Amino acid sequence: MPIEILSPIISGLVALVIASISGFFTWRQVQQERKRIQQERTQWLIDLKSSYSVELYKTRLSTYPKMGEVLGRLSKHTPTPLTPETAKQIAYEIHEWLYSPGGFCAESSTRGALKELRTACLSWKQGDKPPSIADWRHIALFLLRRDLDIQGIESFDPMDRGPLLDKMKEIDKTLRQEL
Repeated sequence: MPIEILSPIISGLVALVIASISGFFTWRQVQQERKRIQQERTQWLIDLKSSYSVELYKTRLSTYPKMGEVLGRLSKHTPTPLTPETAKQIAYEIHEWLYSPGGFCAESSTRGALKELRTACLSWKQGDKPPSIADWRHIALFLLRRDLDIQGIESFDPMDRGPLLDKMKEIDKTLRQEL
């Protein structure tokens, strides 16, 4: 083969090898950059979720004690006996709390239990205190504590009373029959 043809062929092959090697390293660098960006994005999402959880928990810690005080007035051990009028006032306080920061950061099941308690308090017009008020109070306290990741010091244990969902359904059925 003449040198005039061999020289451009060799130059072309060298250029092709250099371009291939250069392309490979560029591709590898792009892949590493993508991986680094994905790791940064994942870390950013983890940090965002962590700070959100901390703020949610702080809000709950600052607002849930108010609801604990309200529910304390429904206790059978309160010094003042519970009357339908007091229960009505407590229902209004529960309503206010549901539309405050505490209610907005509560889990949906906690909000649902407090709404049912509010309904039970409002439905009591006369006579003895309906048992549904005490039942919903216990459930609401349990769920408020659960939202804060706190186990209560009371003897109330949802495992002893059957599945919580079944208990809530039973109370709901009872309430609907009373109305």
